[in-house]
Amino acid sequence: MFPLLIERRTTKSLTPVAILFSLLISHFSFLQSTAFSAPVPNGNPSPLLLRDLIEYRDAAGVGGTLGLAVYSVKHQRFEAESDDSLPLIPASTLKLIVTASALDAIPDDAAPHTTLEVAGTLRGKTLHGELRILGGGDPNISDRFYTSALEPLLEWADSLKARGIDTVRGRVTASDAYFTGPHKPVAWAPRHFNTWYGAEVSALSFNDNTFDLAVRPGERAGDPPVAFVSPDVGYVSIINNAKTFKKGGNRISATLRANETTVILTGKTGAGAGAKTWLLPIRNPPEYFRAGFLTALRQRGITLVEESVPAKPARLYTLRFTAAPLASMVDEINQRSQNLHAEMLLRHLGKRVRGEGSDRAGIAAEKIFLARLGIDSGTFDLHDACGLSHLNHVQARGMALLLARMARHPDGPDYIASLAQPGLDGATGKRLRDYTGSGLVRYKTGTLGGVAALAGYAFAADGDTLAVVVLHNGGSGAAAAMLDSLLMRTALWFNKERPAVAEAYRILERPDAPSTSTTPAQYTERLRYFSRALLGQPYFLGPTGEGRYGDVEALPLVDLTRMDCVTYIENVVGLARSRRATDLVPAVLPFRYHGDSVRYESRNHYFTGEWLANNPRDFRVLKIPGDTVFRKSLYRGKLLAGKGIAGGDLNAELRYVPFEKAVQLARNWTLGNGLFGVAFMTGIEGLDGTHTGFVDVRDGVNDGKPVLRHASQLRGQVAEQDFAEYLELRRGKCAGVLFFEFLPPAGGG
Repeated sequence: MFPLLIERRTTKSLTPVAILFSLLISHFSFLQSTAFSAPVPNGNPSPLLLRDLIEYRDAAGVGGTLGLAVYSVKHQRFEAESDDSLPLIPASTLKLIVTASALDAIPDDAAPHTTLEVAGTLRGKTLHGELRILGGGDPNISDRFYTSALEPLLEWADSLKARGIDTVRGRVTASDAYFTGPHKPVAWAPRHFNTWYGAEVSALSFNDNTFDLAVRPGERAGDPPVAFVSPDVGYVSIINNAKTFKKGGNRISATLRANETTVILTGKTGAGAGAKTWLLPIRNPPEYFRAGFLTALRQRGITLVEESVPAKPARLYTLRFTAAPLASMVDEINQRSQNLHAEMLLRHLGKRVRGEGSDRAGIAAEKIFLARLGIDSGTFDLHDACGLSHLNHVQARGMALLLARMARHPDGPDYIASLAQPGLDGATGKRLRDYTGSGLVRYKTGTLGGVAALAGYAFAADGDTLAVVVLHNGGSGAAAAMLDSLLMRTALWFNKERPAVAEAYRILERPDAPSTSTTPAQYTERLRYFSRALLGQPYFLGPTGEGRYGDVEALPLVDLTRMDCVTYIENVVGLARSRRATDLVPAVLPFRYHGDSVRYESRNHYFTGEWLANNPRDFRVLKIPGDTVFRKSLYRGKLLAGKGIAGGDLNAELRYVPFEKAVQLARNWTLGNGLFGVAFMTGIEGLDGTHTGFVDVRDGVNDGKPVLRHASQLRGQVAEQDFAEYLELRRGKCAGVLFFEFLPPAGGG
């Protein structure tokens, strides 16, 4: 890293990823609320991030086509892009569009209502007329919020009983006219309608328009198996062509007829085999809802005598029911990827924005919303809300912009909170179980035949939010795992400093840590305290880089888990200037870099020629009796050229105490008590120093003799030793010693 770091030895250390991930897990509860947010130079997007992601993609060897986009909400720019303008099938990540559009267009407290109109004439306890069920698009008449799907309908029956009705002579009707268009979305493949996730879409939904089927063996060989339906409202027909045999497993198949809710059972099962279960869709949702309501009437002792009603009878009164606000659908859609709810929300969106509860109107509303966000709607070819259709195509670029705009939207916090976290419940959360506890991402997954997709957010240590979209079409089935890793690699890339912030919190919160103060004496005490607090930390040559801004070295900006001699000094000064952990990184950057750019070529690489000379308000070189001053050319151009960067050499003025005089000073200290900075100068052409550290002098400590505290490559850690003894070890290798003092920052340490 810095030319100063030459102690002629290599050491083994923990890998950066191992250190980073272990600290992310152990300290995340603190880090959620303490991202450093002080001004940091913007820098430019790092080409190293894209290179890292593409190298990982290539190594995964899954084939296919990948569209990738990473967008910084803070800096409003793309940090990484690869084939991000290719139209690719998004699968269930498409749900992010309808949920965003709905949060924008529909008030938080808006709630869908299912209405029961009681019409006709009441004579005694008998209603002569009809009960009209009018669907309003409530998706939650199910066991999601209740003990059973029947519970809400039983409440209706209880209300009728409470009004004195025990018989209905007439009819019960069910209408889902609030939504228009076919129950079966035309963009879906026919095979999808035989799956629970391809349930028909209607403004009347009961039990998510699905039923559970369980089949267990008959009592004896030769008996037909026994089938159980739940909820059992008399709507599902079973044709049982299966048989029970003495031995064998349960190899029964269940086939759902195309246009009716009839299941044909075939195959065989052993008498001792376990039950086999299916979750299947129903046909004609309004009639399924009606069957559920009729069951509720029977269970509450209300008799229906079906008779013709010659004319539409007048309404007596209305019962309205809602299970939850529309906003509750967003969580269900984004975390559990509920297709039916997404399609119903799309139709609600169309009704709200375009006055028509159809998928066509909903998609038109989505495009209006995208255009208002400044996103080219042409980057989205939309055919449904849930992403089940292979006709849908989106560009990773457009999806990333949508996520970024939503992060700044008034409903952004709710939108982000609706996404899954690793390891939590729900179809989406289960995908990243290995990353449980990281808390650095929120996301939505998508899978479809030949398609894997992932889109969401990564939260950076500097307070930034990154919109991350990776869409993969074709290739092997291992693509989903690759996308998970790409998301987490991106999150870790932007969180290189989190372990340092966590460690800073631990150190700064020690009860014996000296308080901040404007006085030089108190600042010195903080430097002394924190320099000792890091004793024992492993030595590692060049442990830091430019973090997320890295164009040459992408190591973290600050690392308190390992350090070399210069970064040890930087860490101590940064801690001494920090009131809280989030101050650490911003405290270090001003004296590590010159100008306003966090880039390799902007580092103060040469300790006296740049690091000290460029920071006169922070450090002051001491004039010691008998010292010497001369000018020297430092090979900065050669250093930069080694990284492929153009730059010239540096002419520096160097002041130091020649070696023998420094030894005498160390043995007979005359500068009084204090904490001094030291740099060990070299005669090597093109360099100024090879090592640095603190010299601590206090009465009663080490017999009042100066102690060198430094990150020692020879000892492999931050260590203390007698200053004079150390100088003797450097005899013949050191030209002299530069002494400097630490100046408290304006306004206090």
